[in-house]
Amino acid sequence: MSYNRKIIQTASYIEVYEYEKIIFTRDENTKDTEPKKERKKKRNFDELSIEEQNERLERISKTRKNSRFEVMRLVDTNFDKRTSFLTLTTKENIQDRNQFNLLFNKFIKRLNYKIFKSKKQQLHYLAVLEKQRRRAYHAHIMLFDFPFIPQSDLVRIWGLGGVWINKIDVDSKENRGRYVSKYFEKGIGQELLESYGKKSFYSSRNLKKPEVLKFVSFDETENIIKHNEVLYETEYSGKIFKNGELLENRIKYKKIKID
Repeated sequence: MSYNRKIIQTASYIEVYEYEKIIFTRDENTKDTEPKKERKKKRNFDELSIEEQNERLERISKTRKNSRFEVMRLVDTNFDKRTSFLTLTTKENIQDRNQFNLLFNKFIKRLNYKIFKSKKQQLHYLAVLEKQRRRAYHAHIMLFDFPFIPQSDLVRIWGLGGVWINKIDVDSKENRGRYVSKYFEKGIGQELLESYGKKSFYSSRNLKKPEVLKFVSFDETENIIKHNEVLYETEYSGKIFKNGELLENRIKYKKIKID
């Protein structure tokens, strides 16, 4: 597949990426025929050389930015009048990520059964784990199409500490993804740095996904999409591999409001 235009559409806006050079992606049919690369054991950040640390930090910075954009799109695509923001903390100082993750998964299953009376996953959620000052993990969770449940019931279902829940109130629909993602950004950064190779955030499989279209075109954006208002636009430099060489690829970006 090749493309120099990418369009991403959520519920309230369209993003348009225009690449100076055509991007060629690997053919899915060739994956099984290529020799598998030997996996290297992931090393902790402190085990890396200064050069390797800088390279990892650069990758983390890029992944953090991409994850934040992905969260914003998922929020905007799934946001509704019954969207709530939930925070879970523990009395016990749980600093082990795997331990907290196991407790979080059990909570999601119990909450799902409480609402739907079924073990089948029907809860719509987006979550990130974050460390407090005491280094204990807690969770921030977006719950979409979420019915009213008394806080006392949520405290009982969690059973491990504090529970705070509130409705999301934003001034305009195009701001809701950005408003929510700022609460997730710290946790995303921590996860990428301290749990490299793990998920930067969690989401249920039943969330609606933004529409993504990739194609080759040499028309300007104005000829591709008719719009009334450009919310944001910029130009920046990206990178592209071509013939074994890393080349600069200028990118034009526009965020367009959907009426």
